[in-house]
Amino acid sequence: MDKNWFSRHIRQVHVDFHMPEFPYDAIKGFNAKEFVAEFVRAKVNVVGIFTKCHFGNAFYDNSVGHKHSGLKEDFFGEVLEEAHKHGIKVIAYYSLGTDAYAVEHNPDWYQIDKDGNKRGGKGNVWELPCINSPYREELVIPQIKEITEKYPMDGYLLDIPYFWDHHCFCSYCKKKFAEEYGRELTPELYATDRQTVVQFSKQSAARCMQEIYDVVKSIRPEVLVNCNGAWKMGEPADINATSDYGLWESQPASGTFLCHSIRSRFVRNLPVPVQIMTVRFTEGWGLMSCKTAEQLKYEFAAIMANGGIINVGDQVLPSGKLQSGVYDVIGEAFAFVEQREELCIGAQSSKHAALIGGYTENWYFEQGDSATLGAAKMLIEGHHQFDIFYNDDFPDLSAYKVVVLPETVRLSERSAERIAEFVRGGGLLLAAGNATLSAGRGGAAFGGGHAGPGGAGVTSQAGASAVMGLSGASGAAGSSLGTADSLAARSAAANSGELGTSGGPGVQGTPGAPLPSPANFLLAEVLGVNYLDRTPYPFAYMTEHDELWQGTAAIPQLVEAPFLKVKPSTAETLSSVQWPLTVPAPQRAFRHPIPPAGRISDFPAITVNRYGSGTALYIAAPIFTAFWDNNHFWLRRIVDNLLNKYDTGKLFSMEAPVTVEANMMERDGVRFLHLINFQNGHSGNRKKSFYDPIESITPVHDIKVTLYDTNVTSVVLQPEGHPLDVKRDGQAVKVVVPKLHIHNVLEIR
Repeated sequence: MDKNWFSRHIRQVHVDFHMPEFPYDAIKGFNAKEFVAEFVRAKVNVVGIFTKCHFGNAFYDNSVGHKHSGLKEDFFGEVLEEAHKHGIKVIAYYSLGTDAYAVEHNPDWYQIDKDGNKRGGKGNVWELPCINSPYREELVIPQIKEITEKYPMDGYLLDIPYFWDHHCFCSYCKKKFAEEYGRELTPELYATDRQTVVQFSKQSAARCMQEIYDVVKSIRPEVLVNCNGAWKMGEPADINATSDYGLWESQPASGTFLCHSIRSRFVRNLPVPVQIMTVRFTEGWGLMSCKTAEQLKYEFAAIMANGGIINVGDQVLPSGKLQSGVYDVIGEAFAFVEQREELCIGAQSSKHAALIGGYTENWYFEQGDSATLGAAKMLIEGHHQFDIFYNDDFPDLSAYKVVVLPETVRLSERSAERIAEFVRGGGLLLAAGNATLSAGRGGAAFGGGHAGPGGAGVTSQAGASAVMGLSGASGAAGSSLGTADSLAARSAAANSGELGTSGGPGVQGTPGAPLPSPANFLLAEVLGVNYLDRTPYPFAYMTEHDELWQGTAAIPQLVEAPFLKVKPSTAETLSSVQWPLTVPAPQRAFRHPIPPAGRISDFPAITVNRYGSGTALYIAAPIFTAFWDNNHFWLRRIVDNLLNKYDTGKLFSMEAPVTVEANMMERDGVRFLHLINFQNGHSGNRKKSFYDPIESITPVHDIKVTLYDTNVTSVVLQPEGHPLDVKRDGQAVKVVVPKLHIHNVLEIR
């Protein structure tokens, strides 16, 4: 079997079928031919079909486990056979981390929480078995063997490999923990040494997945195996090692339609293809509503144009039938995809900017790290070309021109030195707030330290570096700077007086002894600023700068987040911090809880520093978090102006609304500039709805695009195949896109 088929099949549907046995018509209307006929007419080329659901019911002819009492047929086997007749690939879904039937009949298999309660019995679908109990040996492995031996499926999806909240105190976990760690597993240990307990949990999940992976491969080595969540940002390397493809659930239910673009910009640089899984439902899983075709077209465009694999979730009715009306909508959206997919499949991102951050979440409805999200939102709305990487796991930066470090990024000294080398060689760096701020030599970085590959509590992907050719935490390659030339050591030394700076008397009675290293940035020398202190204000203002304030009112601009006090060493100040008049308190009340600007401080808000042949920009506040949390447009405009001023090597620029996203991909010497148009309606009561659905998208006309490449000979608007008039202007060429509805591609040769 061709193992690369997954990347070429991007019209995927996952058919949820978590079905209890009490409905009176449970699976009475199932017909495999009718079932698969819906996929065929909707142009689906991969389907996920259930073998066992969260309720523990098997959907195949089994000799192991409990088959759904309403099912007379071989649901999985018949759908598999019929789908293969039509060239549709089939992924076998198996519920690993939830099995109501198993735990209700074997109560000792339940996960136990830190309060001694079993995880279940609450009247919902979540009845959680422990993978360290005999559940694995007596049910999971025998069932996986039976399914794999019996059916020629194309892949597996194993759902929920982890303990809930990464801890379990059942007797089986206590036994294994004591044997491996020589310690007693207790809730008290979880309170005092959570890292170790979480590490044990993640190791348990990885070992279980490795056992399943080995079983499948021993029977059908061609079958692709995955566990839900593998290869998403921050996932442990040993979990990724058991998954031949990735899966990252992604829904606007997280509160943003940018979720697909952001996830795809990360996964496109991984060594395996990754599903970006949305749903047909307007909210969550299983709400029997249906998005408009317009919304699905937008969501699918955002995924495929940015390098992800489209997968959309559906739900089988209790009767065992699919809803034909849903497949009318999915079919229209997949016809839209089919027209464009050959412009997307196999393409790689054009390298320009690298956003290095730490965006992780546990559930599709969680937003994750506001700083990384805010930075990505700024870059997307500013029409910047960028990829996303996770903390230390970033590649050789020689192909990039710009690096962006949000305030929550966690970097080792080695990674900081690699970034310093990038700037020294001519790169542009933009850092914000706490980015690379360390508590001093031997201390953890503010905002979270780095525990290294596989460290407890850290969901590092560094272990995948060898596969990916990365050279971050794995230490395979990187900066030529040696330990003696350590930027961190020099920054700390300069701040503590060890490099000849004057200082006060020593400590502990030792005349002239330097003070212990205070906090400073690992990249202090690169940024040209040193950390001094925090401020008492939860917000402050930035003084205006004519160039950076273009498109923004010429007033001090609010950043609704606390600034840092930093001292320029070699950096130039572009904007200063202006304190608020006060912090409101009794006797100091204002009309608004955020008072107007007061005194201009002695500290910079925005700086620029030349370092080697490159440039480092620094903003002394968590500006990306403030932008994401408050959507203050002036922050994006200021940062956009800042980047446009110093980023002189852009691949393209365009005159378009911020709701138009641009992304450039390339394949076989041809570049593809994707333009994606977003629009949704007014908000209603957001207390009950996750987001505002899309009903219709209004086209944008006459988008002016500039390509900074004089070698361009032709630009064709796809999928229409319409050649655009190319006008040369110095070191650039210009075209005008007459109309953009949802998604168009400029094919550039």
